[in-house]
Formats: sequence, C-alpha cells, structure tokens
Amino acid sequence: MHRVLKCCNESGYSLLEALFQLLIMGIFLHFAVLFYYWKQPIERQLEDYYATEWELFAIDLQALLVDVEDFNVLMGNRSILFTNDRGTIEVGQSNYVIRKLTNFKGYIPLFTNVSDVIFTHEGHELNVEVTMLDGRKRERRFAIGIRQE
Repeated sequence: MHRVLKCCNESGYSLLEALFQLLIMGIFLHFAVLFYYWKQPIERQLEDYYATEWELFAIDLQALLVDVEDFNVLMGNRSILFTNDRGTIEVGQSNYVIRKLTNFKGYIPLFTNVSDVIFTHEGHELNVEVTMLDGRKRERRFAIGIRQE
C-alpha cells in the first residue's frame, strides 16, 4: 500500500517548469498591455459617438423638414407633427428616445439618451433644445421648407 501512494517523480520543482510558467505569464502580460493600448482609443471613440449621433439626428430631421405642408408643435412643446411627401410624420420624445412615427404606424428611434426635449416653432424655423441624460445640452435650429401651393 505504501508503494502505491509514493509518486515516482519526487525531484521537486524543476528549472524547465519554472521557465515554462514564466513564458506563459509573459504572454498574459503582453495581452494585458495590448488591452490597455486598445482601450484608450475606444473610449475616445465612445465620447465622439454621442456627437456623431447628434449630427446624424440633425441631418435626418432637416431632411424631413424640406417640403412640409402642415406644421404643428404638440403636447406642450414635446413633439412636432407635420405632413410631407412621405405622409404624416410625428417626431417626439418617448422615455429616453426621440422617435419618429410615420403615418401613425411604427416608431423609428432618431436620438437616444435624451432626458428632455423642447421644440419651438418661430416662422419658418424650428428650434430643438435637448438635454442629455448626463446633463449636457444641445441646441440646433432647423429650416422648415413650407410647400408653396
């Protein structure tokens, strides 16, 4: 019974095993360094993501306002309703999203992470003031192209 429990290799921790473990640890450390080099540009891109999303929202909304028949501000300056060649379009806030509803069917998100939005209509201009969830404010004026009959 004593012979069965006794292991054949009792020489201890060898130099070869130590070098192998050192090699594996070095590979993992290289991956950790590469991760931190990769992480910094990604964080910068995420900061720019919200600015890009705002610009894309502005382009989409301006494209919708090119040839408008009727234009109304609804629900205490929280949404707008207008008619163009695509049909009746409503743009308004729901929870933390500004979304578009075309012909009263299906919502399409236009801008996210919104705490509050205020639409004001002055003549042929629409002013949109948006407060983000992190407290930043964005404001933009849009030209409303009223269709001439």
